[in-house]
Amino acid sequence: MDEAIAMQIVGVVSLLIGMKMNINPKGFNEDIFGKEAHESALGEMNAMRMAVGGGVLAVSAINLICSFTMDDSDSMAALLTASAVGLSIFLVTIVGANLRGFTEAVPKLPTIVLPILITVCLVGAYL
Repeated sequence: MDEAIAMQIVGVVSLLIGMKMNINPKGFNEDIFGKEAHESALGEMNAMRMAVGGGVLAVSAINLICSFTMDDSDSMAALLTASAVGLSIFLVTIVGANLRGFTEAVPKLPTIVLPILITVCLVGAYL
C-alpha cells in the first residue's frame, strides 16, 4: 500500500470521527454508552468528548497534510508508524477505562475502528 494512501485513509476516517465527536458530543456519548448520563455530568462529558475529538482531529490533520506535502517514503513510513503507536495508546486507554471500572463495557466503535486504522498504518509503512 502506498504510504500517502494509507495516511489519507487514516486522515479521512479520523476526520469523520473527530467531527462527529465535536458536532454532536451528546449523541456520540449515547452511541458509545447506550444511555444518557445524569444531567449534572452531561456538560463535563460533552466537554471531554470534544477534547478527545480534538485529539482525533489532530491525528487527521497530521496525516492528511503530510500525505500531500511529504515526498520521502521513509519519512512517511515513520509518520505512519508513529500514528500506529499513537492510535494504539488511544485504544489502550479506552480498554483501560473499562478494566479500571470507569465504564461498564468497552465501546464497540473504537474497538473496531482503531485496530483497523492501526493495521492500515502498519501495512502502509512496511509493505
